[in-house]
Amino acid sequence: MGAVLFEGWNLGPLERVSVEVARLTLFVGVNRAGKSIVARSLAAVTTALYRASVEYAKALAERRRGRSVKERPLSELFLQQLEDFALEIPVRAGAKSVVVKLNYGGRVLLVEKDVLGNFKVGGDLVEAAAKQVEESLRVGREGFFDFDPLFYPWSTLEWCNSLYPAAARWLASAFDIVVSQEAVFEGGVEVRNPSSMVVSLADLARRGGCRNLVLEEPEAHLHDDAVFEFAKFLYAEASRGKGFLVTTHSDLLTAWVAALAAHPNPGELGVDVGERPSVKVYRFHLRRVGDAYAEELDLRGGEVDMDEAQLRVLENLERALRAVKNALRAGR
Repeated sequence: MGAVLFEGWNLGPLERVSVEVARLTLFVGVNRAGKSIVARSLAAVTTALYRASVEYAKALAERRRGRSVKERPLSELFLQQLEDFALEIPVRAGAKSVVVKLNYGGRVLLVEKDVLGNFKVGGDLVEAAAKQVEESLRVGREGFFDFDPLFYPWSTLEWCNSLYPAAARWLASAFDIVVSQEAVFEGGVEVRNPSSMVVSLADLARRGGCRNLVLEEPEAHLHDDAVFEFAKFLYAEASRGKGFLVTTHSDLLTAWVAALAAHPNPGELGVDVGERPSVKVYRFHLRRVGDAYAEELDLRGGEVDMDEAQLRVLENLERALRAVKNALRAGR
């Protein structure tokens, strides 16, 4: 899958946002800055289109078998599927509607939702998706059918729910953690009460097998060493065709991904790389609650600046520690 240009107007706290979703994309920033809203909006629109394409392909397969079925255009099926994702595409406070736009391969998809939850769809991408289904549909016996979608959707873990064998192999090699559907083993011993880190990584192995995956704050349960291992895993898997869109608070994860993207030979950092993946990183800033913006970070130098909000936290911590030391000296 090539890069997707995603644009939004009046999307949550973002009056205007434009991001290019690459093979490996990071949205980094503070809470309420819109990074998860953009990620889940992209996932909602592409998942709705894919599910509609499956329904369209199923009906077309039945017609080719000579059976009578009700014909419904893909655009109608898409609108129906979008209704299930209405809450994932929030309208900015004070606006009448939200608009998201996808540009893929020169084809455009426009989705507008008003404050009442009514959708409108425009552009030529849905028509191209329907043509792709019609031309690639393969019909077998006993109800079997298959097709090649125009592109695969971006899926959150709850919408994916498919085994991810590569993640299971990585867990075993990097952490000596073996995952089955029923149990987790560390060092060959079944763990009855695994740590939050193990639970989150096991969940990735059990549910993350979709082609393109949205991961929300995966670093939340990882210690610093594990964050580096996770960055290497993401980069290596992206180099083999897996798509990742990651929302994160972690400047450490962002720094490691930037270093891997800029390094002339990431293998020297312990990454087994196939074809070098495209990488994009966007930092989401919060001006005030309800008003945010995103900017692309320059990865060419292999370093990224820390978020200003994080810097303020460190500066406040430094001042507090200095005050504690001064108070202790004064009390001697």
